[in-house]
Amino acid sequence: MKKTLFLRIFLGYAAVAAILVAGVEIFAPPAMRDHHIQERRAALTHLALVLETPILPSLAGGTAGDLAGLVTSISRETATRITVIDRDGNVLADSEREPRDMENHLFRPEIQAALRGETQMSIRPSSTLKTEMMYLSVPLQTGGRIVGALRLSSYMKDFETLMAALRADLLGVLALAAAVALALAFFLTRSLTAPLREVMDASRRVAAGDFDVSVSTRRSGEFREFARSFNAMSGRLKGMFGEIRLQNEEIRGILASIREGLCVIDGKARIVICNEPFRRLAGGEPPEGRPFWEVLRSSAAAEAVRQARSNGRTATAEAEIGGNMFAIEAAPLCESGCLIVTLSSVGRPDGALTPR
Repeated sequence: MKKTLFLRIFLGYAAVAAILVAGVEIFAPPAMRDHHIQERRAALTHLALVLETPILPSLAGGTAGDLAGLVTSISRETATRITVIDRDGNVLADSEREPRDMENHLFRPEIQAALRGETQMSIRPSSTLKTEMMYLSVPLQTGGRIVGALRLSSYMKDFETLMAALRADLLGVLALAAAVALALAFFLTRSLTAPLREVMDASRRVAAGDFDVSVSTRRSGEFREFARSFNAMSGRLKGMFGEIRLQNEEIRGILASIREGLCVIDGKARIVICNEPFRRLAGGEPPEGRPFWEVLRSSAAAEAVRQARSNGRTATAEAEIGGNMFAIEAAPLCESGCLIVTLSSVGRPDGALTPR
């Protein structure tokens, strides 16, 4: 029971921590990827604006020598592949390949978009480098006329390496966070279950009749108030049961002083308590807990009990029990549903019963 209570609470906290960790692991990497792609696009767009001014004169003049040196120099500084294409799709300059060795780029999707005056970003495999690339193409315009396209490219493998490193760092942080969360869950669960176990143990002792038990009030908050209430309850129960014990002793003393046979029966006609003269009359097993009619085996006595219960008034009868005549009186006892039955020996002035 104790372990079950602890495990239920602890596993609940652990499940919440696991759900949070799983949620971060599932949703954070795609968000990080999108964020870095947008940052990279912004960086390439800014680089394209910087390159447009020095490239346009070379493109309009038709001289590619200076253009090749320019794109190669800037490519080394920015770790970005730069390609300049004219309106016919011919490569005029490329930072990593000789233009004469490269095929016509007219029908590349990003070049088509640039020649239509659109700026486009795409991620696709490169037919030249045989690896996945991120492309940003922008139109080159002069005098209101599109004269070519500028394409900036980044290797996705570098990006994926960065993302793998970020994911590894994220996993490390999540593992540390999960360990801290589980440790906190353990101590929090123990702080909750410890006072509960103490109260459960105390409740079992109270149920067993030990009213001297108390719960520690050293804890704070609701647990302290609960402990005080429990201790007050156990104190009141101790006082009540002490009073009941004294009352029972008084009742037994009174019953012992009565010379007539006397018993109290409950709503099911079972004997609750009786005095010594009645016990001698019953003989055999102790009468307590047994049906009244089974102890006396007298139809007249049973009828008196039935009448008193049905009419709510005292009923009397005479019956022969064990060879002697007895006057029987059954009277309701308050509103508890119990009856008090007295048996007086007929023929004796004091009504006392003679031993059987």
